[in-house]
Amino acid sequence: MMVRICVTVLVAITSLTVVHAYSILKKGMMISRRNVFASSASVAAAGFSSSLLIDLSSIAPANAADDVASSSPTTPTLNNYKDEACKFSIDVPSDWIKNENTLPDRRKIDIYFKPDSDQKTLMFIAYTPVRSDFTTLGSFGSVDEVGQSTILPKSDLMGKDGVDATMLSAVAKKQAYFFDYVQTVPSQPKTHFQTIFSLAVEANGGKGNVLVTITVQAPEADYDSMKPLFTKILDSYKTS
Repeated sequence: MMVRICVTVLVAITSLTVVHAYSILKKGMMISRRNVFASSASVAAAGFSSSLLIDLSSIAPANAADDVASSSPTTPTLNNYKDEACKFSIDVPSDWIKNENTLPDRRKIDIYFKPDSDQKTLMFIAYTPVRSDFTTLGSFGSVDEVGQSTILPKSDLMGKDGVDATMLSAVAKKQAYFFDYVQTVPSQPKTHFQTIFSLAVEANGGKGNVLVTITVQAPEADYDSMKPLFTKILDSYKTS
């Protein structure tokens, strides 16, 4: 029987998506970030997030249940994934189940499920095209500003009461922003996330800039056992 997944992944994806609206130029004036996010929350809910406002079992591999029984408790082998178009590489667990999804507005998300986790421990890579004048991560704000505006105010962005997030660390390194945070969603177990924000300039053969977000997540109760693997994955991140 397919495992039902609620909104934990969706909440994270929503916040990652809204970041592309972080700074907007209008008539030569910079709109305040507070106003941008107040007005863009409904847009995000109707955009990328609405496309993912589904039970993730519908995009989970059909053999996920079989993989629960066959999975091994040992640390998985890591394969190096290289994205030539967006100019980065990162290690991915070899036995995690991959599912690729492309949305109508050209946004894309690749999800890797840990086989024995009821699809609650996973990794995803999301690609969001952004305007050409967003040429550096600084165009979206500092690492602290982006974290405050896209990760912490979950209830405001989702229009859902009781969604709470706590930032544990926010660091700029490797030409990217690295976030470590925990999040609570009503009726769901507390979840621990680690996310990389990066900007691929002139990606896809110079066709435009792309915001790349890479996230690993696990229930907080399982995080200590997953932390060594998550650390290896995130430490392997490189840009070219």
